[in-house]
Amino acid sequence: MRFARKVRGFTLIELLVVIAIIALLIAILLPSLESARRQAKQSACLAHVKNVATSSQVYEADDPSGWSIPVHPLQYSQCAGQGPDRVCVDPTYIGAYEWGGKSGVGWQDWVSQYAGTELGSKYGTAAGFGPATRPLNSLLYPGGITDYGSVQRDFFDRRGAADDARLQLDVFKCPGDDGPPRGAHCPQWVESDGRSSFDHFGTSYAANVFMVGYVGGGRIYSNSPYLRPATRVPTPSRTLYFEENIGRWAWSCRREFCDFIQPGVDPGPTKSLRGWHGRDWTYNRAFVDAHAEYQKIYVDGTEDEEGYALHYRNETLTSYPYHLGFEGSFQRYRCVIIRGEGWQKDTMPSDLLDTDLSWPGQGRPSYEHCVELSGS
Repeated sequence: MRFARKVRGFTLIELLVVIAIIALLIAILLPSLESARRQAKQSACLAHVKNVATSSQVYEADDPSGWSIPVHPLQYSQCAGQGPDRVCVDPTYIGAYEWGGKSGVGWQDWVSQYAGTELGSKYGTAAGFGPATRPLNSLLYPGGITDYGSVQRDFFDRRGAADDARLQLDVFKCPGDDGPPRGAHCPQWVESDGRSSFDHFGTSYAANVFMVGYVGGGRIYSNSPYLRPATRVPTPSRTLYFEENIGRWAWSCRREFCDFIQPGVDPGPTKSLRGWHGRDWTYNRAFVDAHAEYQKIYVDGTEDEEGYALHYRNETLTSYPYHLGFEGSFQRYRCVIIRGEGWQKDTMPSDLLDTDLSWPGQGRPSYEHCVELSGS
């Protein structure tokens, strides 16, 4: 007589051991998987910003002005007159973001007709900054973007403008873009509950539109590739061209060295400024020669004893008579030289370029009213 063989099951202890081993393997593998995922996003983001830089060089070759950074048509819309008699009010359109991308939804009270909604955004179609108007889009997405007009042009397709804010123009989007850095001096973005730069401004990347102006106000001058041909950038391989927007604030996070950042009004400095890819103070950046790097920032190549980056220079113009071209003037500039190991925002020793824009003397000339100081 044959008996069925009894199958032995797992004991409770054996089952617990197996579960423990599986849990241990997961704990070991998860960081590696997360690191690989983060690395993939960082590499894709680096490729995107390099693509933007290369495309801007192509655009420059056909641009009548030969400017290395594409300039939006509304750049000088607030200026009246011509030549030295040209008068410009507050520099609303500096151009850090409007060179390419989709409609942003940030600063929703900009267009009064649609205040409080995404259609009222400063960076959107109603304000005249829809994706069909952003210069670099015509090169990267030729014929693929419909123009839904703007309130300024007396034509505005409200439904189409809403669609503009939902476009997935991947070349302008960093896969790691998950919002503003703590301590960024851009209240509207910081207060947006973590909205990505791509959604807020229409792009994950900022152009180097570093500008300087006299203390107390007056004309604004370009000390960067902005409104300047690439051929007039002395050190293209180390001069910033485009960078992840989260890194745009990295050099300016120490209040003590930029005295116009007011305690109690602007966010204070941070001990670290995170990146979108898991490393503090480290960001994807492209240079005027179109190469790109994932680069750690040490401004002026140093840090103080508390870990803050040093960056500030505030000198009389006679200190740089050749560089600045204003020998004999005793007025001062703010943040004239911004550079660190392997990079710089300024284009010295090339002369400053007059932009025909004026500056009221509040905030920073390069930040297109992103900084709101008390009483401004």
